Amino acid sequence: MDVMQKLFYIIFLSLFISCAENSSPAQGKINASPINLDHALALVDSTIIDNQSMAYILIYAEAPGYKPVPAVGEGITCVDDVGRFMEVLENEILYYGNEIYIPLVRQMTQFLLYMSNEDGTWNNFMLANGDKNTTHKNSVNEFGWWAIRGLRGLAAAINVLSTTGGTDNALLNQVIERASRANDHIEENLVRYPSTQMTSQGMRPSWLIKNAPDQNSELILALVKLHSSGFFDFRDEVEKLSQGLIEYQYSKIGSPLDGMYFSWDNYWHNWGNNQSTALLNTYEITGNPIYLESVKTWANGFIRTFVDNDYYHEIQVQSSGEYSTLKFPQIAYGFSSIYRGLKLLADITGSQEYQKLSEDVFAWFKGKNIADTVMYSTTTGRCFDGINGQNDVNINSGAESTIECLLAIQKRESF
Repeated sequence: MDVMQKLFYIIFLSLFISCAENSSPAQGKINASPINLDHALALVDSTIIDNQSMAYILIYAEAPGYKPVPAVGEGITCVDDVGRFMEVLENEILYYGNEIYIPLVRQMTQFLLYMSNEDGTWNNFMLANGDKNTTHKNSVNEFGWWAIRGLRGLAAAINVLSTTGGTDNALLNQVIERASRANDHIEENLVRYPSTQMTSQGMRPSWLIKNAPDQNSELILALVKLHSSGFFDFRDEVEKLSQGLIEYQYSKIGSPLDGMYFSWDNYWHNWGNNQSTALLNTYEITGNPIYLESVKTWANGFIRTFVDNDYYHEIQVQSSGEYSTLKFPQIAYGFSSIYRGLKLLADITGSQEYQKLSEDVFAWFKGKNIADTVMYSTTTGRCFDGINGQNDVNINSGAESTIECLLAIQKRESF
């Protein structure tokens, strides 16, 4: 056990003992967890800032030793990763009954509160000395990617902290208050609903945050979870944002891309695209079939093209309808997003056809890919960072790849 792991073990053990004495049980265990958290937990570290203990997950881990390495110019950890890892822990606690992770959720919640600002903006990276990185372009205080990922983490925190029998009420109230600070930033964009603007693909919605459907899909994931917690009413916001996603869906009958959701402007990319899951979440709380039908169109058209062509990394569509593609890199983040959308579609519809399609995408993790490489190790819990070519696998295993793979396995309930 290295120094970092030993430090975390000592802190974690002390917190667990305290928790066991003071909190009530979460939901009962349904069955054994399908994931191996060893590698993810090996990337977890903690610190004390302003007398507050907080935990986080380190960004990069390189082969062969898989020890954490610095993210030069960025920091040692980021909201992007912690926010999503909170959802992994949420699933472990609430679905699989692994209450041992509740203390870690508390500490990571403190990290998210620290990285958020009272005006609803967030910074992303934390430096080794505990300071926020306020100058890196992917860490300036704003309401964008990292704010949205932070909200996902706070939503997970609310769901966990609500189960501890009142022990965490003070922290829970802090989280609810901080999550509510997002309202002004969301409404700042939604005041433009239902106006449109000209893009390279014609008239598109003008009310999406940063005009980026991919970011807004993740925002919907957060808002639906917050709405479902009972502490917020985000139905109107969710519906308007979901309408924006539908209006960014490529529609050209007969085209191999029919049903594709643009990620931004005239690009689709496999760097995460949660539109399908977001729209299905909206369908589940509204019952409006427009969202379900949109995702069916995506699955019946574009996703079949995606699978039949051994996957894509990026697609750019011209106004003429012609398009260009890039194959690489292929990363866990993209496959996790597509798989979870397809799996949810299969669960909602009961369709074996969609179930098979979801398995075709998940197979990428199991080795049915252009590199013929199994991407996840059940023994270590590592997921390789990606595939750069037929004989070029990036065997590093950083936080994002690990987290996204674990989320996909949790959704499947097995590897």
